[in-house]
Formats: sequence, C-alpha cells, structure tokens
Amino acid sequence: MTLTPFLIALSLAQTTPAADPAAAAAQPAPAPVKAAPTLAGALANAPKPTFWGFVNAQYSRTEGLNGADDTSTFELRRARIGARGKVHELVGYSILFDGADSKLKDGYVSLFALPGVEVRMGQWKTPFGYEQYESDTKLLWVNTSYVVGALARGPDARDLGAGLLVQTPKAGPVSAEVLGSFVNGAGPNKKDDLETKNFWGRAGLTLKQGAITLKAGGSYGTGQQLQGTGGNGAFDGVGTPVDDTYFYFHTYGVDATLDTPWLFAAAELIQSERDQSRYATAAAVTTVTRSSRTARGWYAGAYGKTPWNLGPIFRAERFDADRTAPGGRLERYTIGAYVDVIPVNARLILNHELDQGQTGAAGRTGDRTTLFAQVIF
Repeated sequence: MTLTPFLIALSLAQTTPAADPAAAAAQPAPAPVKAAPTLAGALANAPKPTFWGFVNAQYSRTEGLNGADDTSTFELRRARIGARGKVHELVGYSILFDGADSKLKDGYVSLFALPGVEVRMGQWKTPFGYEQYESDTKLLWVNTSYVVGALARGPDARDLGAGLLVQTPKAGPVSAEVLGSFVNGAGPNKKDDLETKNFWGRAGLTLKQGAITLKAGGSYGTGQQLQGTGGNGAFDGVGTPVDDTYFYFHTYGVDATLDTPWLFAAAELIQSERDQSRYATAAAVTTVTRSSRTARGWYAGAYGKTPWNLGPIFRAERFDADRTAPGGRLERYTIGAYVDVIPVNARLILNHELDQGQTGAAGRTGDRTTLFAQVIF
C-alpha cells in the first residue's frame, strides 16, 4: 500500500487557508427565490370592496279623480345593497341589487385609463339632464317628474351598454363634464334585438364660488325603442313584424341647478320628436301605420335649508305628450317638507301633490300625499 495519496491530501490541507468568518458574513446573502404568483394571492392583496345600501319605506294616499276610488298603501319603495371598489388602480366595479323588486340595478366594470376619464361596460343610469341621473337618495320630491319619466330615459332609468364619463380639471372656479352612454334601449336586465341602439348624453359646466355652486348643461338622446309587442305579446323582429309598435326619437334638454347654504333649486326643459310605426298583419298581409308627434315638458323645484336640518319643498311641472292634440296636458304641484335626523342618511319627507292636469289626460292620478322615510348605511 502506497502513502502517496495520503501525503498529497495532507499537503493540500496544510496550504489551503481556513475560511474567514468575518469575510463570509460580509458577503451578500443569496437572493430569495420568488414564489410563482397565484390567484389566491392576487385576491388576498386586492383592495377590499366598500359595501353600502339604503332602505326607503313610504305610506301614500291618493284621492281618486271621481271621488270614489281613493286608495292608500304602505310599501317598501327600495331596499338596496351594493358593493364598489377596485381590483387594480385602473380597473373598478360597482354592483347594486334591490331586494324590494328582486332586480339588479347597477352592475358595471370601470376602466380608468386617463385622469378624469372613466369607461364603463354594463348597466347603470343613463345620463340626461339633472333629475334622471341624480341618485334617488338625494331627491326630495319622491315621485319622478312627468317629463323626465316620459322623455329623459328609456323604459327605465337604467339600461345595458357602454359609456364614457369625462371630468375636466378646474380652470379657476369652472370645471366641465361630458357623459355619454350607448345602450340597448330596452331597460335593465334586458337585451334588445333591434338593430338601432340608443344614445343618451349630457355636457355641462360647473361654477363654484365659495359655498355657492351653479351647474348648467345640455342633453341629447336618440335611437329606436320597442313600444309594444301587440296582441301576441312577443317580439316579432324588425324584418318580419306582425303586430309590434316601434318609434324613433330625438330628444333635447337643458337643465340648471343652484346649490347655496340656504336653498337648492333645479329646473329642466325637455322636448322629444317621435316617429312611430305600428304593424298589423291580417290574412298574411302586413300594413304599417306611421305617425309623428312632438312632446314637451318642464319642471322647476326647490327646497330650503336651515340650521335645524329641515325645510320646505316645492316643485311645479307640466307635460304635454302630443303638442298637436288638445286636452292631453299633465300638470302637478308638489308641496311638502323634510327633516334630517342625520343629513341625507336618515330623513323623513312629506310630499303632497296637487293634480291639475286636463280632464281625460292619460297619466292623471288625483291628489296624492306621501310620507317617505330613508336610511342610508
């Protein structure tokens, strides 16, 4: 047995310097190995949603037009709960569900690609004028005005589509906003097979001086809507309609609001030009009856502010569904008061509506008194 390998190993051990603990400690630690991203981790780190909601309960009594059909009722007007937030600084969402009628109200995705610019896809309130787009929780006249309900929206305040919202930076006391929506035209939670969609939009300016804010804007809406499905109650299509009724519309509006420490006031004027086509099929022959009309209406309302979180309410309104046909004017005056236990979040509202519409006008209800309670959480 030879000792050569052993002597070589011993010689190397004696000539190799021992490791320096201090030098080793000074060496940077190896970079940690990053774990692969997972869906669970992304969800855990995403911003948490903000939950909110409100409840509206009311009692109303209506004095019938002929004195023999007075009615009164309690109802849960709204019971809504929602969630909103962002999954990324550029991507947000909003959901609002109403338990009072078991329907989805808002449900949309938002993209924030530029400062002051929001792109939406989904369902929300279509923009037109002041009252239509304002939150229900802020309006002190509890029933929608005639002209807004008839002309400033589709079958409902909400619709499905895509939209753009632009808010400009302030230039001194002035700022501007532009809002537009391209939607089906059939109302919420409904698709629409009509080829022509609806557009609703508003552009406005805001002037703010101290505690006083003045807003003014113009609105426009256009498109096609299904007015009725006829006797069979079915959508029969545009190319081969059986007994459906459609109309094209062009709607224009101007609005203004004034907000001060002692008073809030709003006014709006709307006109709509409508071309209707009514189809009827008999013995395999389809006839079309076309007609045109111009509708116009306005409202003006105000409520007072006091240090005691209460004040008076007033609104005057008039609406004519067809300016060429006599006897169809609706007219109503709302008077009342409100008291806030907590401003906006907990309030009681009293409205008394004086129905002064022309005899025989469609939509007349008679005088109505409503006591309305609201809690926002």
